Amino acid sequence: MTVDATPLPPLRTLQRALHRVTESLAASLANPPCEPPQWSELEWRLAPAVAAMHGVSALLAGSLPWRGPPAWRPFLAEQHRHVLLRQQRIAALLARIDELARGAGIVVIALKGAALHAAGIYAAGERPMADLDLLTHPADVEAAVAVLLALSYRDAGTTWKHQGFDPPAAQRRATLGEHADNPIKIDLHHRVAERLPLPVTDLTDIVYPRQGDPGIRAYPSLAALMTHVTAHAAGSMTHRGLRLIQLCDIARLARHMSGAQWEILAGFHGRERRLWWAAPPLTLTERYFPGTVPHGVLAQLARGCPRLLKRAAARRTLSQLSYSHLYIDPIPGVLWARSASQAIRYLGRRVFPDEAQLAQMKIAARTGPWAAEPRWREQSQARRILQWLSSRPTRTETLQPVRAALSRTR
Repeated sequence: MTVDATPLPPLRTLQRALHRVTESLAASLANPPCEPPQWSELEWRLAPAVAAMHGVSALLAGSLPWRGPPAWRPFLAEQHRHVLLRQQRIAALLARIDELARGAGIVVIALKGAALHAAGIYAAGERPMADLDLLTHPADVEAAVAVLLALSYRDAGTTWKHQGFDPPAAQRRATLGEHADNPIKIDLHHRVAERLPLPVTDLTDIVYPRQGDPGIRAYPSLAALMTHVTAHAAGSMTHRGLRLIQLCDIARLARHMSGAQWEILAGFHGRERRLWWAAPPLTLTERYFPGTVPHGVLAQLARGCPRLLKRAAARRTLSQLSYSHLYIDPIPGVLWARSASQAIRYLGRRVFPDEAQLAQMKIAARTGPWAAEPRWREQSQARRILQWLSSRPTRTETLQPVRAALSRTR
């Protein structure tokens, strides 16, 4: 039976099951229980999909003291093996990029997941990496592109955020979770920025080191790394695309930060309240992983955050803000608007996306991990609006792993 042909349970039943499994796995990572959860058969069958969507299968493999049904532990163990083998491939690729970058005389910063691994935040094989994100100075972009082309990578398209590159013969080997042989895509950035929800929040001056020899370099500080992973989580929250692994990133990095590092991060906020977006992801992290974010820092960062957004962050769950939420929300980022005029502009862009947004959707439909089912992104905007008005369209990003999990042998 193909993944597409796999029958689904009633959508309300599916939604409840996804939420319950998500919240249970999040609680298990924070404080692993001694006994397996009392899930229904459907919930156990969905558990691999939820773990894969949230990027925590490998983490669960090493942290859960219970075994669950026969198929559960082998899935987690296999995911850990694939993550470990893939990480070794990425390390070899980074070593080669470092060598070529030093030869070209350019500085390249390995971002997010690669930086967390390099800083010892995760043990080998614990955290998956879908892509490799690299940052270079705008003046060095041409040289950095030459480095990637020398590795036989090819241009996969440019969005407002980065220029994507695919390896030769790129083809996904798995429909559920990680696979060691999945292609390692590279996103080349000349700035670090997020749209929250429309204005571009640029953090390049925080993230980019002020000096350094050519080659692969680290963030200037753990505070800078924390700022970036928190901003990335905030950007994911604006479209209900948050993942549990992102909260794990924040929680684990927080445990490595000294008081001085937290002071540096608070200094980034400053009187201008530059990090107005940081409180929601940090609030959510503190709820699921208590004691990780200093209360005083969180209170300081909450100043400048829109009131409705703060209230929503205090009430909404990971399930509601992630791909565990089954339905497409037509205006998921409206709470992040900082003024009425900004909210109106956001609503206008949702109804009438500009050329850049349409181009980005086409690239996502072609290159995303759900590219086998790109129908929502490929259809016209008028048809999408009609579906919003006449029904509750479901998310391909959710249904693809769900179908893959349900098609597995019980």
